[in-house]
Amino acid sequence: MPGWLSQLGLGVLCAGLGGAALGQAAPSTHPLDAQLASLEVDAASDEGSDATAPGGVAPSLLVWRLNVDAPEPLDTLLETYLDVARFERELAKDTSLQISRNELRRLVVSAPEQARALLDAQGYFNARISTFVRDAKGNEPILITLHVTPGVRTKVSKVQFVYEGDLDTRASDGDARAQALIAAVDKAWSLPVGEFFTQDGWSGARNAALARLRAQGYPMASWSGTSATVDAAQQTAKLFLVADSGPTFRFGDIRVEGLKRQHASAVTNLAPFNKGDPYQEKQLLDWQERIQKLNLFDNIFVSTDLDPTQADASPVVVQLRELPMQAATTGVGVSSDTGPRVSAEYLHRNIFDLGWQAKSTVQLGRLDSHGQVDFTSHPWEGGKRGLVSGQASYLLDSDKAATTSQRLRVGQLREGERLERTDYIEYQRAQVQSAANVLVSDARSVSYTTQFIFRNVDNQVLPTRGTTTLAQLSGGRSYSASSETGYFGRSYARVTCYQPWPWNWHMSARAELGQVFAADTVTVPDTLLFRAGGDESVRGYAYRSLGVIKDGVVTGGRSLATASLELGHPLLQRMPSLWGAVFVDAGDAADRFGHLQANVGYGAGIRWRSPVGPLRLDMAYGTKVQDWRIHFSVGVSL
Repeated sequence: MPGWLSQLGLGVLCAGLGGAALGQAAPSTHPLDAQLASLEVDAASDEGSDATAPGGVAPSLLVWRLNVDAPEPLDTLLETYLDVARFERELAKDTSLQISRNELRRLVVSAPEQARALLDAQGYFNARISTFVRDAKGNEPILITLHVTPGVRTKVSKVQFVYEGDLDTRASDGDARAQALIAAVDKAWSLPVGEFFTQDGWSGARNAALARLRAQGYPMASWSGTSATVDAAQQTAKLFLVADSGPTFRFGDIRVEGLKRQHASAVTNLAPFNKGDPYQEKQLLDWQERIQKLNLFDNIFVSTDLDPTQADASPVVVQLRELPMQAATTGVGVSSDTGPRVSAEYLHRNIFDLGWQAKSTVQLGRLDSHGQVDFTSHPWEGGKRGLVSGQASYLLDSDKAATTSQRLRVGQLREGERLERTDYIEYQRAQVQSAANVLVSDARSVSYTTQFIFRNVDNQVLPTRGTTTLAQLSGGRSYSASSETGYFGRSYARVTCYQPWPWNWHMSARAELGQVFAADTVTVPDTLLFRAGGDESVRGYAYRSLGVIKDGVVTGGRSLATASLELGHPLLQRMPSLWGAVFVDAGDAADRFGHLQANVGYGAGIRWRSPVGPLRLDMAYGTKVQDWRIHFSVGVSL
């Protein structure tokens, strides 16, 4: 193999030029030597071009203008990279610079050959290039014209891969994974038959194919040889590649370094592979990202010792630096939904050395106050985590009705690359009391909930493309002193889509549906019912103001439907993070779907795409209330 392969050579082989070599310039249609005669000076004059001319007169500044006569975008390519064009731009920027006539002559003579090399790289191997020079007349500069007829662009007519090493052996033996990898490399090849051949495309396609091999179990893969045979007369290129995969690598033992107070199991239980699994670079990157999300370490590096002698069990090393065991933060904030607030948070990353994180939060606000304690385990086997959470809250709505609630939740969380699933048992109690201290609703419940969050977006903080989906399904039993005890079911779904449009417009759309299933005589806690209105619902209406009127106050409804459509565009080219937006929202919450109304809100706003999420300031008009309302918020909600 190496003997005949070395004869292939690397690079571009050309044939069918009718006796002319690929790099040879086509005959000029103008007598260039005669045109350049006026630019020639003798050697002594050339060397002394910076000196004062005889008689004490300084030599005049040599000025020229290049005109490239070529189709777009080849004219821009040549005007950018030809030496004669580059020197023209430099002299225009700094008039103190000078160039001799002999130097200009050399630039003009070399321009056709430079142009041919640039055109060859773009797949134009049959280009005809001619140069015309008109000497300066009066105050006019020397005019240099480069005529280019590019001809037909070369296309790829054949692509052939040959594999060597362990990948070839396994594929020949019928290994499904090896055969699938070969098929994937062929399918993803970015310079297929029929595509225009360019040097950049050729290099990029080779690099991408090699990167796929290295990421899918063959990190020592390399090209034994590659060649592109170009027939300029037929405008075709045949590509031939030989890949040596090297040995198949498999994951070995995991070694965790840098731990002082945290448990190694918190890291190893998140590993997306087992010992003996084929090496995949993406799995290492995913694992590193999962470890980062634990909020236990501030420096994480996952690597594999790619030693061919240990390919069957390549050790994996995880280097860590732990975050402080305890952290406390305070904050102040304000929102159009719940008004001003202050908060304090305390976090312990391994309470009592049990492998659990504990986070306590207290928030005090004019309309919304609550206290919450969350216990979350370090990852267990299979990537699962335990959770225990308790919360007590007080919320004052726009009609001065107060909702007090308590909940206790015990469950299990499993986080994947895109899908997050939470299952929990929950106890809830909620009371709604009017401004006149009339008890409107009082109910308790015990329920089981399954929740899924699916994220498929280009950026979780500042998405511009993709979708996020939240889905919940609950079932339980409700208890109330003023109504019957009974069973209930609850379903809820929220989908948000992001899509870029032409001319730098960006669309986002949201829809949500919810329904509680229970007998009319069974009271369900208000916190399990639905309301609409506010920053993340129907703008133009007060927070939680759309619902069921009971005893003169707004309470939750058993049915919910809302939708939103928004178009955004950067306001200033120099500030791409500052956007303007127009939107329309609609929706309602009611006691049943047949009673839902299309309460519409529309308006315009400003977006600042900050590193922590988009800051939004909106002015919205609610058609039902016939009034304008200001909304502002920070972050992305699922």
